[in-house]
Amino acid sequence: MLSFMAILVTGATGFVMANVVRDLADHGHDVVAADRKGPDALLREYLGGGSGAVSFRDVDVTDRAAVLALVRDVRPVATVHGAALTSIPAEAERSRFVETVEVNVVGTLNVLAALASLGTNRIVAISSGSVYGRRENLSPIAEDDAKDPQALYPMTKLAGDLLARRFAEVHGLDLAVARLASPFGPFERDTGSRPLLSPIAYWTTAALRREPLVVAGDPAYARDVIYAPDIAGGIAALLLAPRLSHDAYNIGWGRGASAKDTVAALTRIVPELEVQWRPDQTSPWLSAGNVARGPLRCDRLHTDTGWRPRYDLDSGLAAYVDWLRRHPSEIRA
Repeated sequence: MLSFMAILVTGATGFVMANVVRDLADHGHDVVAADRKGPDALLREYLGGGSGAVSFRDVDVTDRAAVLALVRDVRPVATVHGAALTSIPAEAERSRFVETVEVNVVGTLNVLAALASLGTNRIVAISSGSVYGRRENLSPIAEDDAKDPQALYPMTKLAGDLLARRFAEVHGLDLAVARLASPFGPFERDTGSRPLLSPIAYWTTAALRREPLVVAGDPAYARDVIYAPDIAGGIAALLLAPRLSHDAYNIGWGRGASAKDTVAALTRIVPELEVQWRPDQTSPWLSAGNVARGPLRCDRLHTDTGWRPRYDLDSGLAAYVDWLRRHPSEIRA
């Protein structure tokens, strides 16, 4: 039976948060996984694979009364707020502009207000590295660097980031914002909240189907990509640290991986790939809100929690390929 000392995770059936739930359960923590969409059988099996108990609750974070009822029922010992709409590409931004603001900004405040009414321990609110915007020199980005979001999704994440930290300050909450690099890994799929998947997801599944890899854009352009279980570990480290010195932390690999690097690593795992280079086309990594920028500096997170990523590009891709091979239904057609 689930204890009342559970950790609450919102957005729990989404890509990154599913990996957070799995990490916490693997380390023996009881978790209430809340989302407006329940898990399918494969995700339920994945989330229930740890020693901690996982229970599922339906909640729409834009429904203030429902959020308050959930928080008062669960009385979480700590919370990861990850519910969000990733409205990229441009057609998704156009079709659900107001809904994205409601979920990413108002939903964040609804969760924090409910937690503040109860009294709670650590809260980690999930933000995005996209809040930093364009960086022409592609130098590493620290948490206090200037922010320049370029589209709806990063704008709402920055608004939620700023408002969450101000709300926590005036209400005396123990909160940290986690700004994430570009994740790849298990359960990256279109659930309706994340219509644009990472190029790595497309390339890896195409490779396993023995289809040509279509690589658009400059093959030398690099992104800070990180295996999703590593991001989950960083979020858990923030959540469980006895004390934090700051209210905002980057979580990333800390270096760039280009399309050329990634394809080379995939070729070492799945030999004899056919690659179609399309430098004249726009890379998905440079779609709305995904502008050129350097890797995230994660010194702050390492200093305060000791966290470092366990996977590099090769080992992360190898783990992802192994997971996909064991779950062939996830190798999308």
